[in-house]
Amino acid sequence: MTSFQRQLNLYGFSRITVGPDRGGYYHEDFLRYKRFLCQLICRTRIKGNGFKVKASPETEPDFYSMHWVKPKDESTSRALSVSP
Repeated sequence: MTSFQRQLNLYGFSRITVGPDRGGYYHEDFLRYKRFLCQLICRTRIKGNGFKVKASPETEPDFYSMHWVKPKDESTSRALSVSP
């Protein structure tokens, strides 16, 4: 599990520290129905300096207060998706 968490951190995912999703991870370019944004996620080459950044619950997103967004139709979501 530690290796997986390290990979999430290297790709820029942040851990949620409060609320019902506490312990989960999020990335602002990793969104449902927005596969084209995944192209923007890059792995960092430098692993860090050995210091942990202090958690900042004020800057974490509150997913439960956001409005649900569905794709306009299936053809739109496929046209914007990244091909494997």
